[in-house]
Amino acid sequence: MNKYYPRIQVLRGVLFLLILAFHCGAPFVSFGWGGVEAFFVISAFFLVKKYWGTGTLDVKKQFAHRIIRLYPPYIVVLIVAALYALLTKVIPFDFVTHLLSCQNFQWMITRYSSPMQPMTAHTWTLSIEVWSGLVWLLLLRYLDQKHFKNSMYMMLFIGVLYRTLSIYLGCDIYMVSLCPVAHFDAFACGSLLAIECKNEKLNKSIGIMSAIGLVGIVACVCVIAINNDVSIWQGYLLLSSSKNYLNNLFTGNIYLYISMMITGLVGLIYIRDSERSEQEVGKIIRLFVIMGDNSYVLYLFHWLILKIVMRLMQQWIISLPVTLIASIIATYIFNKIYIRILEKLHGGMKHDSTV
Repeated sequence: MNKYYPRIQVLRGVLFLLILAFHCGAPFVSFGWGGVEAFFVISAFFLVKKYWGTGTLDVKKQFAHRIIRLYPPYIVVLIVAALYALLTKVIPFDFVTHLLSCQNFQWMITRYSSPMQPMTAHTWTLSIEVWSGLVWLLLLRYLDQKHFKNSMYMMLFIGVLYRTLSIYLGCDIYMVSLCPVAHFDAFACGSLLAIECKNEKLNKSIGIMSAIGLVGIVACVCVIAINNDVSIWQGYLLLSSSKNYLNNLFTGNIYLYISMMITGLVGLIYIRDSERSEQEVGKIIRLFVIMGDNSYVLYLFHWLILKIVMRLMQQWIISLPVTLIASIIATYIFNKIYIRILEKLHGGMKHDSTV
């Protein structure tokens, strides 16, 4: 039985709020998009921690389980996006592309253009989760423990190499960021952390990794500031657009530093969760735990709601709380309906928010 880690769920909840604030245009959160990369690290951490070394992994079954978990709210998003396209007199011809989670490969060619935009703009992350998840399941199934660990270092290198070469060759920023390979280092970092946890070799020195990641992020901000002849603070604000950091060989690998920082942070939280029980979580923290448990659905729904809200109000101080509340309500309603459907079909199915 897998242990529950409430404080990691708290982190997920906080990451969602940062992403929401960033999308709403709130000040001082130019780096809020980094929460997406952090989600990749956490996703890989739980995936590998659950299946590494089991020796009984059924790739087809587990991939189907992953799709079943990820797709229900995603299909809701696709239906809304398709209806929006039809209302604006545009035929959503790429609905099937989205349904197969291949929109990233399409957008790499069309420069992020789609008749289902802007409603599906944020779904690029699902494509990363689906295809990287499949690669990781195959590695978990067909590589022994020793080779799997070594392959994670290779995957980390491949992620960095892909971005570096893409930037060096002058590729479009969408070619740099939308390909699943560009985020292999995030999945690799989360995987290596999970292996250390499974081997019970994790100690508080993992904080050093967070420190290195943080230094790397600060260095990227400084390079951006120098390249644009602005202050460090203004360099930080420039992180709001990928065009400002995916144009440089060093700053283009800021994804790696984010992954390292989050890996160390998750490691420290894991140690704390292992030492304390769920009952020791306070009431306020428990609210963030609930948000973290539902962070995936909240993330999918918030963008649709925000696009509608921002048609009525542009001020972030209003759009942020309105979108948050509406997203929570929409997620609550979806969960209620989804659970009832599962109960009718399978006699009830426990929701797994960790993988």
